[in-house]
Amino acid sequence: MAFYDIVIIGSGFGGAVMAARLGAYVKTLPKKVSVLVLEKGWDSTGTLDTRSDGGPVNAQGNRFRHTLSPEYTQKVSQIFTDPRGTYKRGAPSMNIIAGKGLGGGSTVYDGVSLRAPTEAFEQVRDARRLWPSFYSRTALNPYYARVEQRLNVRRLAWTDAKAPHDQLATKRDLVFAEGCRRIGAAAAPLKLADAGDANEGWWNQGQRFAGRQNLGQNYLRDAHEAGVLMWSGCEIESIAPAKDGYVVTGSDRRGGGKVPFDVECRVLVVAGGAVGSSGLLLRSVNAFGDARALDPANLLGKQVSANGDYGVTGTVGRDYELDVEGHKGKPMSSFCPTFFAQHKFVLIPFYAAPLYLALNQPSTLLRAKEPAAVGRGSTDIAKDANERDWGVAYKKRLETFGSRMMTMGCLALDACEGEITLSRSGTGCDVSWRETSATTEARWSAASDAMRRIYEALGGEMYLDSYRKDGTVNTAHPLGGCRMAERNDPLGVVDPCGESLRNRNLFVVDAAVIPSALGVNPSLTIAAVAESIADRLIRGSGTESLISRLA
Repeated sequence: MAFYDIVIIGSGFGGAVMAARLGAYVKTLPKKVSVLVLEKGWDSTGTLDTRSDGGPVNAQGNRFRHTLSPEYTQKVSQIFTDPRGTYKRGAPSMNIIAGKGLGGGSTVYDGVSLRAPTEAFEQVRDARRLWPSFYSRTALNPYYARVEQRLNVRRLAWTDAKAPHDQLATKRDLVFAEGCRRIGAAAAPLKLADAGDANEGWWNQGQRFAGRQNLGQNYLRDAHEAGVLMWSGCEIESIAPAKDGYVVTGSDRRGGGKVPFDVECRVLVVAGGAVGSSGLLLRSVNAFGDARALDPANLLGKQVSANGDYGVTGTVGRDYELDVEGHKGKPMSSFCPTFFAQHKFVLIPFYAAPLYLALNQPSTLLRAKEPAAVGRGSTDIAKDANERDWGVAYKKRLETFGSRMMTMGCLALDACEGEITLSRSGTGCDVSWRETSATTEARWSAASDAMRRIYEALGGEMYLDSYRKDGTVNTAHPLGGCRMAERNDPLGVVDPCGESLRNRNLFVVDAAVIPSALGVNPSLTIAAVAESIADRLIRGSGTESLISRLA
């Protein structure tokens, strides 16, 4: 059985940061310490795993392609859903999309890099603060700054004659900003992880060009240069305790086969994302006895946040002077923070490909029976012979996709109503959203109303979204499922450093440990939390030092 001192499962914003920081640290030690990263997906860089069989490298030096073919999109992302129709028969109550491959969600994200507001860390439930006492906006600010520097995060501009084209917001954002102004709100350019993007779009299928900062260009490259070994195409089935550490069991699918393997390690970091990490621990629960229970409070997979995601699509009136051209440039480059103070949500216009909208994710391209309706399952398709998702009328509507249609959504402080469970086969994961709390419902209703008013202020209309039609919650920003809490708090799975409450040297460091919604895109916060954990582990501040753990 192969042995590595440190094994990291997953390579997204948690795993990549841990690999880079721990890899750089152990390289300075007099004794050789081996670090291995195991990733289920492919190596899109073509350089981090020399055994990866991800296909030919393109002219830009990576394996990304600009296509929506199912064969390709299944390489870069995966969807978790509710096959039982928990809220409404025949329709999923929740869909979660996650990135796949070395770099995790960074391979398909929009690069939005906002620090979470102070209010996100101060949330309480049943008079109990959701975040451990260490965490606050102030405490994370130095780590936010560290991540921003490494990812080259910068604020875009509306217009600036001296700024390069790649630093400007898109025409879509100018339309959105005018709609906000007309309802008494204000929009601002976003901060993105970007370094000279070519502005050709396609970020959500993987950016061929070097501008958008995926983790293969920074943290994972740093880890590789520090000597960290990376295996892509390795799906992990379970973990189990060993005499002096842990055994990781999985299958190596490189080369087109399925070769089982076991790897033993002293320190194990689980960083497979909210669904991936929670699912792995759920599959492994029975391998740990009562004294080393992974889930003493029966919380694994529970209290999952959608980060308040709620997406809609609509039209801008034909008389409005600007075309939207939502498909051009960056997929996201502005937002409206006006409503956060009162309603705890922000609005963001973004590009959603017609294929996703035709599949009703996150919105339909159909008119609502009651345009002003708000709430889950509150309305249906308009009773009109032309309101159907096929035929000449539907084709005519799609003809205006580039010029008149605009997609937008909100991110909000939801109440973590989602759940992750093992599928009936026991190998995969299902997700569900049984009920929406009154607090979340009020925030989503206010957001839905604000977005409808923006469309109408621009002479257009908002179409029927999948939440109001089928009650489906769609998110690309899942958080929780393995929440962290104070070490003496029974309502947690891991401590503030991500360490299992009853299993020394077993850590979870990714979106799964984030104990609340953030109200902004979460990648920067996940990475900042990982930076803080790596820093405290290396220094032995508030936890046992890494060098002591490796002794």
